[in-house]
Amino acid sequence: MTKYIIVGQGLAGTLLAYQMHQNKIPFKIIADPTQKSASEIAAGLINPLVFKRLTKSWMVDSLFPKMYETYSEMEELLSIKFIEQKQMIKPLAEQDIPMWEKRIDQGKMNHYIDRIDKDLKLEGFKAIEHYGALMQTGSCNLSLLIRAMRTFFKQHSYLIEDHLKIDDVTFTDRYVQWKDLSAEKIIFCRGYQDAKNALFPADSFYLTKGELIEIEAKSLCEDYILNKNLFVLPTGNHHFKVGATYQWDTIDEDTSEEGKSELLTKLDKLIDTDYTILNHWAGVRPTVKDRRPILGIHPQNDRLAIFNGLGTKGVMLAPYFSEQMLELLENPEAEVDEEVKLERFSRSSSK
Repeated sequence: MTKYIIVGQGLAGTLLAYQMHQNKIPFKIIADPTQKSASEIAAGLINPLVFKRLTKSWMVDSLFPKMYETYSEMEELLSIKFIEQKQMIKPLAEQDIPMWEKRIDQGKMNHYIDRIDKDLKLEGFKAIEHYGALMQTGSCNLSLLIRAMRTFFKQHSYLIEDHLKIDDVTFTDRYVQWKDLSAEKIIFCRGYQDAKNALFPADSFYLTKGELIEIEAKSLCEDYILNKNLFVLPTGNHHFKVGATYQWDTIDEDTSEEGKSELLTKLDKLIDTDYTILNHWAGVRPTVKDRRPILGIHPQNDRLAIFNGLGTKGVMLAPYFSEQMLELLENPEAEVDEEVKLERFSRSSSK
């Protein structure tokens, strides 16, 4: 009998499965080959700051060491490179400058803010009068990472490509059963689909739809990530990902002319060079109402667990919290950060 069944192969499921592989714990991962996760189309930005209040991202000082360590290990395992460090440029309004200067003077962000400067001209971009330059920023090619790990899981017979219906899962006091597969626990990592999972609290998710485009621009500077009302992320070969929108009313995976128009309007305020639109994607972020991940074992059914809600900071959160999730699975008394515990939401009845 395998020990764990992981359902879903977005970033959460992929990182949890990787942790199990590294710890030589028997598991299977069930992924629907017809279902794309939001992770696979996300830009995978790495940004340690929250610009609105110019504060550090939640837990960033703890998250970053584990993030770099884990992804470096995975790159070595897979013999591919999917993390790229690239300085981020944040154009500033004149009224923003005192706050940035204050943060630098306080000395709490010296690891992340490189400098404040003015009069920056980058090829293809409109002149930037004032800006902040960030360190330890970059991106993770999530599509490449997930595809490569999927191949790795197949090679090691971890992966089952199938659609799991919750009604087909049976729980007993000793194990969980799905088709001919038995395990000690089943862990749901299905992104926004778990918002409709009757086994978990209905009031925990606050889903957002996001759209982004890919452009080709031969004369656009590729040396930096630019972030002002949207991001312009170089991905190589004169290609750039541009995003993203936030839509709370229409929750689906369909691209829209409204979403594309919003992105192009903002993009045209930043650049003054020709470009070609190559791709347009849409996905649903598994955002949680309090902007924190969800991880835990169901309070009334200890065969059932969830690891989800990584949201827009998923690249930073996944390595640290997948390790916590595995510790909790192995030892229900393990210490877990209070802010991510499943128990913080109303409890649902067991199946």
